[in-house]
Amino acid sequence: MDPTLSGRLKGAGRARGFSLIELMVALALGLIVTGSALTLVMTNRTTFAATEDMGRIQENVRLAFELMGRELRSAGGNFCDSSKDVYSGLRNPGANWWSNWANITGAAPGTPIDTAPGLRGYAGNVAFPDSAFGTGVGQRVNGTDAIEVKSAVPLSADVAMVTTSLVTPFSAPIELSSLDGIAVGDLLMICNFVNASIFRVTGLGVDTVEHAEGVDDEDNLSDDLPQWTTGTPPATYGFNAGSIVARVHAARWYIGNNGLDTDNDGVADGRSLYRALLVNNAGTLGVEVDEIAQGVTDMQVGYLIEGATSYVDAASVAAWSDGGNPVVAARVTLTFQGDDRVGADGERIERNLTQTVAIRGRAE
Repeated sequence: MDPTLSGRLKGAGRARGFSLIELMVALALGLIVTGSALTLVMTNRTTFAATEDMGRIQENVRLAFELMGRELRSAGGNFCDSSKDVYSGLRNPGANWWSNWANITGAAPGTPIDTAPGLRGYAGNVAFPDSAFGTGVGQRVNGTDAIEVKSAVPLSADVAMVTTSLVTPFSAPIELSSLDGIAVGDLLMICNFVNASIFRVTGLGVDTVEHAEGVDDEDNLSDDLPQWTTGTPPATYGFNAGSIVARVHAARWYIGNNGLDTDNDGVADGRSLYRALLVNNAGTLGVEVDEIAQGVTDMQVGYLIEGATSYVDAASVAAWSDGGNPVVAARVTLTFQGDDRVGADGERIERNLTQTVAIRGRAE
């Protein structure tokens, strides 16, 4: 036989396939590599979901704390002198929480009969006086704190100033430098460095605001605005030129049910941070409830009393009235929960975040 041909045949005999052991080893190595790659992909996916959850939480925190902090800082404040008592010219200010701020009509300044303060806290076991705890969408969750704030806020970019003194007749329309942002039905405050009075707008002129007497609880008790002074009521007091007119702002912050089923068990257990806000809807005053941040499961609020070194809960604050309100700061802790189960043990990511706000005009 040709030696060359013999060599080729021997070489062909050696070029056989893999043995079973070699194939099993190769498959095992392939599975290890594939498993490692899948593990890396799943880890990256979980990390991405966790990062996305944290980003969403941080955005919710930023929005919630920005809005809430702004309102807390101005609680009970006005554009003149926040230390002065605020008086209400409404027929029955106590009929609604959003109008229930100030002393009753006809009370002399300094009389300690505030029907409601500009800042009030509710402990977790204390329901709103006009609204019980509930399980419906937007209703407050039992065991979570709540805050109620009232203040005077700008009407628009222009400051509305009285141009002609409001004197006899005290029922005369109020002449202002600007009517921007004012509508019939609005709840406004007029103030100087002596008095601050709440009234309702009943009509608008070219540059004037009318404040006629009405019949509903939130209407003016009299068109003589106001009906109090340093003497014995019902003596009258006129606002001088340069007095400021602003909008009455009233809001409640609380944790409410949002109607979502977070664990797919058929039970709506989702929670959100809500704000109930006073609005004027075509001349009718009412409340608009907005969902501010989804996934906020709890709110706890501590209050710092003037001269104290530690924060206490709402139940420990002896007096909320504006005249001697000892609360100078509030510390709000919100509990946020992510949407996905990407925690260490398959639970949702949860964070407690705290903001401390000094009450403007009260903190030294």
